[in-house]
Amino acid sequence: MELETRWGKIEVDEADMIVFPQGILGFEEYKRYTVVNQEDSMFAFLQSLDEPDLAFVVMYPELVDQSYSVILTKEQIALLEIDEPEDGEVYGIVTIPENVAEMTINLQAPIVINKKKRLGAQIVMMDGKYHTRHNVLAQMHASAYYKAREAHA
Repeated sequence: MELETRWGKIEVDEADMIVFPQGILGFEEYKRYTVVNQEDSMFAFLQSLDEPDLAFVVMYPELVDQSYSVILTKEQIALLEIDEPEDGEVYGIVTIPENVAEMTINLQAPIVINKKKRLGAQIVMMDGKYHTRHNVLAQMHASAYYKAREAHA
């Protein structure tokens, strides 16, 4: 299928479609998406197939916080039909303001995708460990600093 987006036309294979049965928070009416990877970039787009002007910038949370993990409830596992942990892929939604140094990632409500069954959901974690606006550059810098320190210890 060909889709006209704000970045121009993209070709989307039906096999790459991800269905979000509950939609994404604030965009519940849009259920079909695809991940559009960007060459040589840590960012990708979660592109709506139902609304061509709707796309979310996403990235792997582990790039910001190496210890990041998502614990799914039984209901969430059932919704996503996940049989094995490796079936899941996790993204954080990134907000990029005019001042790029203030770019944030939402680690409290990640996007979880069952890669095999092509099902997705936005999972809200209420454990208080993460919040909706983690500064991407600051946390990546801190993570690299602590990793370098551990390597020299």
